Amino acid sequence: MIPFVIMTDTRGQKISVNPEIVQFVRTADNAHDECLIVFGKDQLLRVRGNLDEVTDKLRHG
Repeated sequence: MIPFVIMTDTRGQKISVNPEIVQFVRTADNAHDECLIVFGKDQLLRVRGNLDEVTDKLRHG
């Protein structure tokens, strides 16, 4: 079974993310509590949380 993590985007919507395909996470420009998750060929997701929170959630589900 593929593990999915539920993340909240910047509009408050819940989104399922497969952490196995995440290529990298970085902080969003001019936002201390938002991160960008890049995965797939060209998919970008902007989520709530600082870099440590988002990385930890992706790592541990």
